[in-house]
Amino acid sequence: MTPAERVTAYYDDLRTGDADRIARHFTEDAVHWFTRREPEHGARTIARDAALAVEQLGAVWTLEHLVANDDEAAIEWSMAYDHPRSGRRVMDRGAELFAFRDGRISEVRAYYAERGGDLVGFDHAARGHSTL
Repeated sequence: MTPAERVTAYYDDLRTGDADRIARHFTEDAVHWFTRREPEHGARTIARDAALAVEQLGAVWTLEHLVANDDEAAIEWSMAYDHPRSGRRVMDRGAELFAFRDGRISEVRAYYAERGGDLVGFDHAARGHSTL
């Protein structure tokens, strides 16, 4: 798979909440970095936590935009979910940079704003991006 195909398939599998399907996209020693919490290490850990988000929060990820070459990929994404304290449906938005090794994701660097990550003045709906 090309990096673009891998990331697209990964995001398709994220929506299923199936940890095995999610894990298949990562190297065993992959690292998923975040801006607001400690990194996740290993394909199984990354996949387990994503599956829990689907199960417990009703998380639905959408790949909004993708740019890739033969070695790396960058995306914009959104994730709608039920806020754990209020129960309200909210949406986060962010960007991720992907590194690859042997055709699988070896690193994700996720940059995002939690709860209310819309770009100020940007018409997400008019650009075809997900909205609540």
